[in-house]
Amino acid sequence: MISVGVATRARQIAARFHLLAIHPKLGPLMTDDARDMDEKENLERVSETARISEQIEEIPAPDGAVVLRRLEPDQAAEVAEYLDPNTAGKVLAELDPEDAAKVIEKMPPPEASMVLAAMDADDRVDVLENVTSELHEQLVSELSPEHASEVRELEQYPPDKAGGIMTPEVTALPEYLTVEQGIHELRRLRSQTGEMFYVYLVDDKFRLKGVINMRDLILAPPDTPLHRVARTEVTSLPANMDQEDVADLFRRYNYLALPVVSPGGRLLGIVTVDDVIDIISQEAAEDLQRLSGAGPGERLTSPWQFSFRKRILWLIVNLVTACAAASVVGFFENTIAKMAILAVYMPVIAGMGGNAAAQAMAVAIRGIALGEVDQTRLRRVFKRELLVGLSSGMVIGSIVSLVAWTLHFDHGVLLGVAVATALTITMTVACVAGVAVPFAMRAMGFDPAQSATIFVTTITDFVGFLSFLGLAHLIL
Repeated sequence: MISVGVATRARQIAARFHLLAIHPKLGPLMTDDARDMDEKENLERVSETARISEQIEEIPAPDGAVVLRRLEPDQAAEVAEYLDPNTAGKVLAELDPEDAAKVIEKMPPPEASMVLAAMDADDRVDVLENVTSELHEQLVSELSPEHASEVRELEQYPPDKAGGIMTPEVTALPEYLTVEQGIHELRRLRSQTGEMFYVYLVDDKFRLKGVINMRDLILAPPDTPLHRVARTEVTSLPANMDQEDVADLFRRYNYLALPVVSPGGRLLGIVTVDDVIDIISQEAAEDLQRLSGAGPGERLTSPWQFSFRKRILWLIVNLVTACAAASVVGFFENTIAKMAILAVYMPVIAGMGGNAAAQAMAVAIRGIALGEVDQTRLRRVFKRELLVGLSSGMVIGSIVSLVAWTLHFDHGVLLGVAVATALTITMTVACVAGVAVPFAMRAMGFDPAQSATIFVTTITDFVGFLSFLGLAHLIL
């Protein structure tokens, strides 16, 4: 059965094209004066959009978001218009804010504002941050005074702070109520608020005074004051706390939600675990992109100009560092000219050094992100990587030296010795550098993941070529 919202919207669009109806389930077929090709195409488009909308109405919001993500923004907007506003709000909240904003921009402002009103306040603000300023003001003006006030309040905080990711819909009770009065109030609030993770106590100025466990609330005598049931030691988040620190707290202590407070202790809202999951996914994706010098905000659908601006700076830096490594090769030009076989093993040494560094760097950045390493453990970490690099270099060096002796025996045993020694040195330095560079960047105030690969690769190439060609020059 097609939904009433879908049917109504379908008839509205049909009227635009002077049709009597657009779908067998909605009424008669087209009249005789509506049979040209353009109107047939419109009929097919509207019917397809109605079919997709009906499908999305019957599946969970995350699955609906997958369907919507496959459509072009124009068609996705049409589908969103067909949907019930509550369904559309849930589906768009599952999209990335940038993608949801593209859909909202294609919708008429009245319909778009209805969808935004159905979203949670924090999701609503995330989407509005990605539309043009003119449309932003227009959409906010279409919202109810309550929803518009929530938007204005949340927009006071940077999007990467606790205040920017919180939702103001928080379950709070006055501390002077009794248990019986509190339970009655919770029943009344249940239809107005979202999921009740915790119940917070506030004073007459809405300052956070405690938190109540639901089990304790239910089992307490009805006439007991709430402040006697509550726990007064409450972990709270300052509104200006960085979102990475917020995520670390949730990850470390397995919270479901935490209250956000102003500098004066006033309860502003809550950050929930689903918000934190989004943050962790976002930060992981950005760190992965930074490792290779790509822009943290870049996506497959980003305009080419945006991608160019994000990448070109680090490509230029990479060019400079690559030239520094290449200068080592140029210094030994005569050695390579005398023994061209050396050129065969140079990529092997550089490649193995790069791989060893990448492994160490991945472990180091993960440790930094999870807070696993502090200054007291740093020496132990360096010692560990030194031993790993030395052991790996000796094993890989022995294997490659055997290959050199077997395939190029006419160049003597010394070629294998040079290769094995150079690999051992290179992989040892690579493992240590793979750990040292991220920690050094953090100590200097930079993001540890920001293009560490570029600098570590330069170090390994420089050391690898210098050790291999230097040894070859001395002993061959």
